[in-house]
Amino acid sequence: MRPLAAIILAAGKGTRMRSKMPKVTFKIADKPMIQRVVDTALKLDCDTICTVVGFQKETVIAALEDCDRLKFVEQTEQLGTGHAVMITESTFANQDLDIMILCGDVPLLTENTLRKIYDTHLAENATCTVLTAFLEDAGKYGRIMRDESNRVKGIVEYKDASETQRRIQEFNTGIYCFNSLELFSALKETNNTNKQGEYYLTDALSVLYNQGKVVSSVVLDDLMEVSGVNSQEQLAELEECFLDRIRKHWLNNGVVMHNPTSIYIGDEVIIKQDVEIDGHCIIKGKSILEEGSYIGPNSLIINSKIGEETILQGYNVICSAYIQEHQIVPYKELIEEEDPYE
Repeated sequence: MRPLAAIILAAGKGTRMRSKMPKVTFKIADKPMIQRVVDTALKLDCDTICTVVGFQKETVIAALEDCDRLKFVEQTEQLGTGHAVMITESTFANQDLDIMILCGDVPLLTENTLRKIYDTHLAENATCTVLTAFLEDAGKYGRIMRDESNRVKGIVEYKDASETQRRIQEFNTGIYCFNSLELFSALKETNNTNKQGEYYLTDALSVLYNQGKVVSSVVLDDLMEVSGVNSQEQLAELEECFLDRIRKHWLNNGVVMHNPTSIYIGDEVIIKQDVEIDGHCIIKGKSILEEGSYIGPNSLIINSKIGEETILQGYNVICSAYIQEHQIVPYKELIEEEDPYE
Protein backbone atom coordinates (compact mmCIF):
# COMPACT_ATOMS: atom_id res chain seq x y z
CA MET A 1 0.00 0.00 0.00
CA ARG A 2 1.27 3.45 -0.93
CA PRO A 3 1.77 6.08 1.79
CA LEU A 4 -1.01 8.63 2.25
CA ALA A 5 -0.61 12.42 2.35
CA ALA A 6 -2.89 15.45 2.23
CA ILE A 7 -2.92 18.85 0.60
CA ILE A 8 -5.07 21.50 2.29
CA LEU A 9 -6.03 24.53 0.20
CA ALA A 10 -6.00 27.58 2.47
CA ALA A 11 -4.65 30.52 0.48
CA GLY A 12 -7.86 32.50 -0.10
CA LYS A 13 -8.84 35.83 1.45
CA GLY A 14 -12.47 35.15 2.30
CA THR A 15 -13.64 38.68 1.52
CA ARG A 16 -17.29 37.89 2.28
CA MET A 17 -16.39 37.33 5.94
CA ARG A 18 -16.09 41.14 6.24
CA SER A 19 -12.98 40.79 8.38
CA LYS A 20 -9.26 41.46 8.27
CA MET A 21 -8.63 37.90 9.50
CA PRO A 22 -7.93 35.04 7.08
CA LYS A 23 -11.12 33.02 6.69
CA VAL A 24 -9.60 29.68 7.69
CA THR A 25 -8.54 31.04 11.10
CA PHE A 26 -12.11 31.64 12.25
CA LYS A 27 -13.09 29.19 14.95
CA ILE A 28 -15.60 26.38 15.08
CA ALA A 29 -16.18 25.57 18.76
CA ASP A 30 -12.99 27.23 20.02
CA LYS A 31 -10.68 25.76 17.37
CA PRO A 32 -9.64 27.36 14.03
CA MET A 33 -11.49 25.66 11.20
CA ILE A 34 -8.23 24.86 9.43
CA GLN A 35 -7.01 23.07 12.56
CA ARG A 36 -10.13 20.92 12.41
CA VAL A 37 -9.26 19.98 8.82
CA VAL A 38 -5.68 19.15 9.87
CA ASP A 39 -6.98 17.07 12.79
CA THR A 40 -9.15 15.03 10.42
CA ALA A 41 -6.17 14.42 8.13
CA LEU A 42 -4.14 13.28 11.14
CA LYS A 43 -6.88 10.84 12.13
CA LEU A 44 -6.53 9.37 8.65
CA ASP A 45 -2.81 8.95 9.43
CA CYS A 46 -1.51 11.14 6.62
CA ASP A 47 2.30 11.12 6.72
CA THR A 48 2.62 14.62 5.26
CA ILE A 49 0.04 17.41 5.37
CA CYS A 50 0.99 20.18 2.95
CA THR A 51 -1.00 23.36 3.55
CA VAL A 52 -1.13 25.92 0.75
CA VAL A 53 -1.11 29.39 2.32
CA GLY A 54 -1.29 32.84 0.79
CA PHE A 55 -3.26 35.70 2.30
CA GLN A 56 -1.75 36.54 5.72
CA LYS A 57 0.24 33.32 5.66
CA GLU A 58 1.92 34.04 9.01
CA THR A 59 -1.47 34.33 10.72
CA VAL A 60 -2.66 31.05 9.21
CA ILE A 61 0.53 29.21 10.20
CA ALA A 62 0.38 30.65 13.74
CA ALA A 63 -3.21 29.42 14.11
CA LEU A 64 -2.10 25.80 13.71
CA GLU A 65 -0.73 23.59 16.45
CA ASP A 66 2.89 22.48 16.00
CA CYS A 67 3.12 19.18 14.17
CA ASP A 68 6.12 17.62 12.43
CA ARG A 69 3.86 16.31 9.66
CA LEU A 70 2.80 19.83 8.64
CA LYS A 71 4.48 21.52 5.68
CA PHE A 72 3.63 24.89 4.15
CA VAL A 73 3.78 26.17 0.58
CA GLU A 74 2.98 29.77 -0.35
CA GLN A 75 0.75 30.63 -3.30
CA THR A 76 1.73 34.22 -4.04
CA GLU A 77 -0.81 34.65 -6.85
CA GLN A 78 -4.37 33.31 -6.81
CA LEU A 79 -4.24 31.42 -10.10
CA GLY A 80 -6.73 28.68 -9.30
CA THR A 81 -6.98 25.37 -7.48
CA GLY A 82 -4.92 23.57 -10.10
CA HIS A 83 -2.08 26.04 -9.63
CA ALA A 84 -2.35 25.74 -5.83
CA VAL A 85 -1.82 21.99 -6.08
CA MET A 86 0.90 22.31 -8.75
CA ILE A 87 3.15 24.33 -6.44
CA THR A 88 3.18 21.56 -3.85
CA GLU A 89 4.91 19.10 -6.20
CA SER A 90 8.39 19.68 -4.78
CA THR A 91 7.11 18.82 -1.29
CA PHE A 92 6.51 15.26 -2.41
CA ALA A 93 9.77 14.90 -4.41
CA ASN A 94 8.52 12.40 -7.01
CA GLN A 95 7.17 10.06 -4.33
CA ASP A 96 4.58 7.50 -5.40
CA LEU A 97 1.79 8.00 -2.88
CA ASP A 98 -1.89 8.86 -2.57
CA ILE A 99 -2.87 12.43 -1.77
CA MET A 100 -6.13 13.66 -0.28
CA ILE A 101 -7.10 17.13 -1.49
CA LEU A 102 -8.97 19.00 1.25
CA CYS A 103 -10.28 22.54 1.73
CA GLY A 104 -9.29 24.67 4.70
CA ASP A 105 -12.76 26.22 4.93
CA VAL A 106 -14.66 22.90 5.00
CA PRO A 107 -14.30 21.95 8.68
CA LEU A 108 -17.10 19.38 9.18
CA LEU A 109 -15.82 16.68 6.82
CA THR A 110 -15.49 13.50 8.87
CA GLU A 111 -12.82 10.86 9.14
CA ASN A 112 -15.41 8.24 8.15
CA THR A 113 -16.11 9.98 4.84
CA LEU A 114 -12.41 10.32 4.05
CA ARG A 115 -11.88 6.64 4.85
CA LYS A 116 -14.73 5.75 2.50
CA ILE A 117 -13.04 7.75 -0.28
CA TYR A 118 -9.68 6.15 0.42
CA ASP A 119 -11.08 2.62 0.65
CA THR A 120 -12.89 3.08 -2.69
CA HIS A 121 -9.73 4.53 -4.22
CA LEU A 122 -7.74 1.45 -3.21
CA ALA A 123 -10.45 -1.11 -4.00
CA GLU A 124 -10.94 0.22 -7.53
CA ASN A 125 -7.22 0.79 -8.11
CA ALA A 126 -8.16 4.33 -9.09
CA THR A 127 -5.90 7.14 -10.20
CA CYS A 128 -8.41 9.66 -8.87
CA THR A 129 -11.46 9.36 -6.63
CA VAL A 130 -13.78 12.34 -6.29
CA LEU A 131 -16.40 12.95 -3.62
CA THR A 132 -19.70 13.96 -5.22
CA ALA A 133 -23.17 14.84 -3.97
CA PHE A 134 -26.62 15.58 -5.36
CA LEU A 135 -28.87 18.62 -5.18
CA GLU A 136 -31.99 19.34 -7.20
CA ASP A 137 -30.42 22.71 -7.96
CA ALA A 138 -26.66 22.44 -7.54
CA GLY A 139 -26.16 26.19 -7.81
CA LYS A 140 -22.66 27.40 -8.66
CA TYR A 141 -20.94 24.05 -8.01
CA GLY A 142 -19.06 22.27 -10.78
CA ARG A 143 -21.08 19.50 -12.43
CA ILE A 144 -19.98 15.86 -12.67
CA MET A 145 -19.80 14.58 -16.25
CA ARG A 146 -20.25 10.83 -16.81
CA ASP A 147 -19.87 8.64 -19.88
CA GLU A 148 -22.23 5.98 -21.25
CA SER A 149 -20.87 3.48 -18.72
CA ASN A 150 -21.58 5.94 -15.86
CA ARG A 151 -17.87 6.50 -15.26
CA VAL A 152 -16.69 9.98 -14.28
CA LYS A 153 -15.14 11.56 -17.35
CA GLY A 154 -14.69 15.09 -16.08
CA ILE A 155 -16.02 18.08 -14.18
CA VAL A 156 -17.28 21.27 -15.78
CA GLU A 157 -17.18 24.43 -13.69
CA TYR A 158 -20.44 26.36 -13.46
CA LYS A 159 -19.17 29.43 -15.31
CA ASP A 160 -18.02 27.26 -18.21
CA ALA A 161 -21.09 24.99 -18.27
CA SER A 162 -23.83 25.01 -20.88
CA GLU A 163 -27.48 25.31 -19.87
CA THR A 164 -27.85 21.54 -20.33
CA GLN A 165 -24.84 20.84 -18.14
CA ARG A 166 -26.13 23.20 -15.45
CA ARG A 167 -29.22 21.01 -15.12
CA ILE A 168 -27.05 18.11 -13.92
CA GLN A 169 -27.82 17.45 -10.25
CA GLU A 170 -24.57 15.66 -9.33
CA PHE A 171 -21.91 18.14 -8.28
CA ASN A 172 -18.27 18.28 -7.25
CA THR A 173 -17.59 18.77 -3.53
CA GLY A 174 -13.93 19.70 -4.06
CA ILE A 175 -12.64 16.69 -2.11
CA TYR A 176 -10.43 14.15 -3.91
CA CYS A 177 -7.88 11.39 -3.58
CA PHE A 178 -5.20 11.25 -6.31
CA ASN A 179 -2.18 9.16 -7.06
CA SER A 180 0.59 11.74 -6.68
CA LEU A 181 2.62 10.94 -9.79
CA GLU A 182 -0.45 10.87 -12.03
CA LEU A 183 -1.82 14.05 -10.44
CA PHE A 184 1.22 16.22 -11.07
CA SER A 185 1.68 14.75 -14.55
CA ALA A 186 -1.95 15.52 -15.45
CA LEU A 187 -1.73 19.08 -14.10
CA LYS A 188 1.10 19.77 -16.54
CA GLU A 189 -1.39 19.04 -19.33
CA THR A 190 -3.92 21.66 -18.15
CA ASN A 191 -4.18 25.34 -19.08
CA ASN A 192 -6.06 28.45 -18.00
CA THR A 193 -8.11 29.01 -21.16
CA ASN A 194 -11.46 29.29 -19.41
CA LYS A 195 -13.83 32.06 -18.36
CA GLN A 196 -12.03 32.62 -15.06
CA GLY A 197 -8.52 32.53 -16.50
CA GLU A 198 -7.47 30.04 -13.83
CA TYR A 199 -5.86 26.62 -13.65
CA TYR A 200 -8.60 24.24 -12.56
CA LEU A 201 -7.77 21.17 -10.52
CA THR A 202 -10.92 19.66 -12.02
CA ASP A 203 -9.28 19.62 -15.47
CA ALA A 204 -6.88 16.95 -14.20
CA LEU A 205 -9.78 14.48 -14.05
CA SER A 206 -10.59 14.77 -17.76
CA VAL A 207 -6.88 14.46 -18.61
CA LEU A 208 -6.68 11.22 -16.62
CA TYR A 209 -9.93 9.89 -18.10
CA ASN A 210 -8.73 10.59 -21.64
CA GLN A 211 -5.52 8.71 -20.82
CA GLY A 212 -7.61 5.66 -19.94
CA LYS A 213 -6.95 5.94 -16.21
CA VAL A 214 -9.55 4.92 -13.61
CA VAL A 215 -11.47 7.88 -12.17
CA SER A 216 -13.86 6.68 -9.46
CA SER A 217 -16.34 8.45 -7.21
CA VAL A 218 -18.04 8.30 -3.82
CA VAL A 219 -21.44 9.89 -3.24
CA LEU A 220 -21.90 11.85 0.00
CA ASP A 221 -25.21 11.72 1.86
CA ASP A 222 -24.76 14.42 4.52
CA LEU A 223 -24.24 17.68 2.66
CA MET A 224 -23.31 19.54 5.86
CA GLU A 225 -19.98 17.71 5.78
CA VAL A 226 -18.90 19.63 2.68
CA SER A 227 -20.53 22.95 3.52
CA GLY A 228 -17.95 25.69 3.21
CA VAL A 229 -17.72 28.93 5.14
CA ASN A 230 -18.12 32.10 3.10
CA SER A 231 -19.82 34.41 5.61
CA GLN A 232 -20.25 34.93 9.32
CA GLU A 233 -23.78 33.57 9.01
CA GLN A 234 -22.51 30.33 7.47
CA LEU A 235 -19.83 30.09 10.16
CA ALA A 236 -22.50 30.29 12.87
CA GLU A 237 -24.62 27.66 11.09
CA LEU A 238 -21.72 25.22 10.82
CA GLU A 239 -20.69 25.72 14.42
CA GLU A 240 -24.24 24.95 15.57
CA CYS A 241 -24.24 21.82 13.38
CA PHE A 242 -20.91 20.76 14.90
CA LEU A 243 -22.17 21.30 18.46
CA ASP A 244 -25.39 19.46 17.65
CA ARG A 245 -23.35 16.41 16.58
CA ILE A 246 -21.63 16.45 19.97
CA ARG A 247 -24.89 16.80 21.91
CA LYS A 248 -26.51 13.95 19.99
CA HIS A 249 -23.50 11.74 20.66
CA TRP A 250 -23.82 12.20 24.42
CA LEU A 251 -27.62 11.98 24.39
CA ASN A 252 -27.22 8.58 22.74
CA ASN A 253 -24.72 7.52 25.43
CA GLY A 254 -26.75 7.88 28.59
CA VAL A 255 -26.50 11.62 29.28
CA VAL A 256 -29.59 13.62 30.27
CA MET A 257 -29.88 17.18 28.92
CA HIS A 258 -32.61 19.71 29.63
CA ASN A 259 -33.14 22.20 26.78
CA PRO A 260 -30.19 20.63 24.93
CA THR A 261 -29.92 23.24 22.19
CA SER A 262 -28.97 25.78 24.88
CA ILE A 263 -26.04 23.63 26.09
CA TYR A 264 -22.49 24.04 24.75
CA ILE A 265 -20.23 20.98 25.01
CA GLY A 266 -16.74 21.06 23.51
CA ASP A 267 -15.45 18.13 21.48
CA GLU A 268 -12.72 17.23 24.00
CA VAL A 269 -15.14 16.93 26.92
CA ILE A 270 -15.76 13.45 28.39
CA ILE A 271 -19.14 12.72 29.97
CA LYS A 272 -19.94 9.51 31.82
CA GLN A 273 -23.25 7.66 32.07
CA ASP A 274 -26.21 9.16 33.99
CA VAL A 275 -24.80 12.67 34.07
CA GLU A 276 -27.57 15.29 34.05
CA ILE A 277 -26.99 18.73 32.55
CA ASP A 278 -29.47 21.56 32.95
CA GLY A 279 -30.05 24.33 30.45
CA HIS A 280 -27.66 27.08 29.36
CA CYS A 281 -24.48 25.35 30.55
CA ILE A 282 -21.09 25.74 28.87
CA ILE A 283 -18.60 22.88 29.24
CA LYS A 284 -15.25 23.33 27.52
CA GLY A 285 -11.67 22.12 27.29
CA LYS A 286 -10.61 18.74 28.64
CA SER A 287 -13.37 18.64 31.22
CA ILE A 288 -14.61 15.31 32.63
CA LEU A 289 -18.05 14.83 34.14
CA GLU A 290 -18.06 11.63 36.17
CA GLU A 291 -20.97 9.22 36.47
CA GLY A 292 -24.14 10.49 38.11
CA SER A 293 -23.03 14.11 38.48
CA TYR A 294 -25.52 16.94 38.06
CA ILE A 295 -24.67 20.28 36.44
CA GLY A 296 -27.15 22.97 37.41
CA PRO A 297 -28.39 25.67 35.01
CA ASN A 298 -26.17 28.44 33.65
CA SER A 299 -22.93 26.83 34.84
CA LEU A 300 -19.54 27.29 33.17
CA ILE A 301 -16.99 24.46 33.41
CA ILE A 302 -13.54 24.78 31.80
CA ASN A 303 -10.76 22.17 32.00
CA SER A 304 -12.23 20.68 35.16
CA LYS A 305 -13.20 17.31 36.59
CA ILE A 306 -16.52 16.86 38.36
CA GLY A 307 -16.58 13.77 40.60
CA GLU A 308 -19.19 11.02 40.79
CA GLU A 309 -22.60 11.98 42.20
CA THR A 310 -21.44 15.58 42.68
CA ILE A 311 -24.06 18.31 42.41
CA LEU A 312 -23.50 21.80 41.04
CA GLN A 313 -26.58 23.72 42.11
CA GLY A 314 -26.39 26.24 39.31
CA TYR A 315 -24.76 29.46 38.10
CA ASN A 316 -21.39 27.92 39.06
CA VAL A 317 -18.07 28.79 37.46
CA ILE A 318 -15.54 25.95 37.70
CA CYS A 319 -12.13 26.59 36.11
CA SER A 320 -9.16 24.19 36.17
CA ALA A 321 -10.57 22.48 39.26
CA TYR A 322 -11.20 18.98 40.58
CA ILE A 323 -14.46 18.70 42.50
CA GLN A 324 -14.34 15.39 44.34
CA GLU A 325 -17.17 12.86 44.37
CA HIS A 326 -20.37 13.24 46.40
CA GLN A 327 -19.96 17.00 46.88
CA ILE A 328 -22.59 19.73 46.72
CA VAL A 329 -21.35 22.98 45.20
CA PRO A 330 -23.65 25.80 46.35
CA TYR A 331 -25.54 28.05 43.98
CA LYS A 332 -23.33 30.73 42.35
CA GLU A 333 -20.07 29.45 43.89
CA LEU A 334 -16.90 30.01 41.86
CA ILE A 335 -14.03 27.52 42.13
CA GLU A 336 -10.70 27.99 40.37
CA GLU A 337 -7.52 25.95 40.81
CA GLU A 338 -4.29 25.51 38.87
CA ASP A 339 -4.32 21.87 37.78
CA PRO A 340 -7.35 19.59 38.15
CA TYR A 341 -5.41 16.51 37.03
CA GLU A 342 -2.55 16.51 39.57
